[in-house]
Amino acid sequence: MSLVGVSARRILVALAVAALNAAPAPAQDEGVKQVEALVKKAGVTVQTIAETKVQLVKTMDVYNALLAEDAKDRKGQYKKLQKEMEATEKRRADIELRAQEMSGEAEALFKSWGDAAAAIESADLRKRSEERLQKTRASYAEVGSVGDKATELYGPVMKTLRDHVTYLGHDLNAEAVATLKPDAAKLNEKAQELVKRIDDTISVTNQNIGTLQP
Repeated sequence: MSLVGVSARRILVALAVAALNAAPAPAQDEGVKQVEALVKKAGVTVQTIAETKVQLVKTMDVYNALLAEDAKDRKGQYKKLQKEMEATEKRRADIELRAQEMSGEAEALFKSWGDAAAAIESADLRKRSEERLQKTRASYAEVGSVGDKATELYGPVMKTLRDHVTYLGHDLNAEAVATLKPDAAKLNEKAQELVKRIDDTISVTNQNIGTLQP
């Protein structure tokens, strides 16, 4: 065989290999990628919830510094508290956004899975695939609701904190601060309980995310 013929054959083989590598991934591979994408979105949602908790703790630290008896610059602390509250509210909004993204990924996965199951000719395998789909949906149910749960948990504490900030808005002297001390103690208790419940929620959600892993 001539060198030209050998070269042509090599080119054809290379093109064939390239074509195989460029071929669309099988449906099963796409399904695994969709599950991985959902797990990633769920992880981002949980991370956002955790970051919001950290921001809330930071906000409460500034709040307590403002109410401290030895506070030297209450006006400055008040402005700082307002900024920290804004940052906390932004984090809360991020939870909702990440949860919506996660929900969209889940719907895409479940639709694709349902279509794939319906295309299975074997009745037995089709039934088992549908059962696995339902089980995965059930596992996701807890994960999917975590955004709403977190937002609800943060709600009461932030509402009370806003009331306290409004109360102090025109009256930052020591006497006004002193009158708020009993309410501040209750707010701190609520905040501590919130942190614990958020930690518990994150722990349970991470366990459920683990069941979704491909």
